[in-house]
Amino acid sequence: YLGVASSYQILADEVRYRSDTQCEELPYLQPHQRAICGDDERLLDVIREGAAMGIQECQHQFQDRRWNCSTFSNDTSVFGPVLHTQSRETAYIYAISSAGITYSVTSACSKGELTKCGCDKRAPRWQPAEGFEWGGCSDNVRYGARFSKKFVDSDETKRNERGSMNLWNNGAGRKTVKEEMRIVCKCHGVSGDCSVQVCWRKMKPFRRIGSLLKNKFDGASVHKPEQGNSRARLKRITNLHKRPTKKDLVYLRESPDFCEHKPEQGSLGTRGRQCKKDSPGLDGCKLMCCGRGYQTLIEEEVHDCDCKFLWCCEVRCKQCRKLTEKHYC
Repeated sequence: YLGVASSYQILADEVRYRSDTQCEELPYLQPHQRAICGDDERLLDVIREGAAMGIQECQHQFQDRRWNCSTFSNDTSVFGPVLHTQSRETAYIYAISSAGITYSVTSACSKGELTKCGCDKRAPRWQPAEGFEWGGCSDNVRYGARFSKKFVDSDETKRNERGSMNLWNNGAGRKTVKEEMRIVCKCHGVSGDCSVQVCWRKMKPFRRIGSLLKNKFDGASVHKPEQGNSRARLKRITNLHKRPTKKDLVYLRESPDFCEHKPEQGSLGTRGRQCKKDSPGLDGCKLMCCGRGYQTLIEEEVHDCDCKFLWCCEVRCKQCRKLTEKHYC
């Protein structure tokens, strides 16, 4: 799993290494990864930004679940042993990592921060309606996806089941970014009459990418390895399951329940986690606490209220207190 782990290790070592650290100084990168990263002095920061996006989005999407995308600060893989489980969680980590680096590199290209790429000047195949024309700076998501594929996929192989699974999910992350584009237009004309609109293509917010992949997580399909002559193919457990598309996630093993503290499985457990008393969903106390029961505490919250603007120029507020009932596993 070196590709995805390397991406997050770059982020984890942000404090350990100097700000001017070069790619060749990072011991966990393979030679070809150092060569890719060393193509541009800004790439190290861009990869770090992409990894951070992936972690933050994963933790946002799973904040109300037993597995909340926990990170391990003392573990070189950042996400810990969950990367070995070959479960739905592993699938999402690989997909969001690949998507994060694709997104970050693409954004850097559009901003002119990288020397080897820029805006995508190729117009889409379909033509806009009359009064519209293609122009501006379209996001070069093709370049971002190619870079992500070279860097993240570089140490995976289809000769084993884990590699086949990881490569599939990496591709699903990139495919989701590529297909979630929006059209942005700007008016041009005399006295602002908007006689012509110049349009270009932009990526949708990364929150949208994370949400779509979260839906794919819930609908992921379990596969089994089928050894071929030169590579391990992934095959559906039963033909009754739909064939996954290139944007779907696949996994090989069922997930742990993440109820108890089992660091060897990447599980921190749910003891002490906040839950919702009456929710029937995964964030509800019944499911979050795994049937162990929960504790209710009354906590005082302080917030500003009755704010008034005083001329000039000051805002004065009262301090209001509110008792809130909270529940913890």
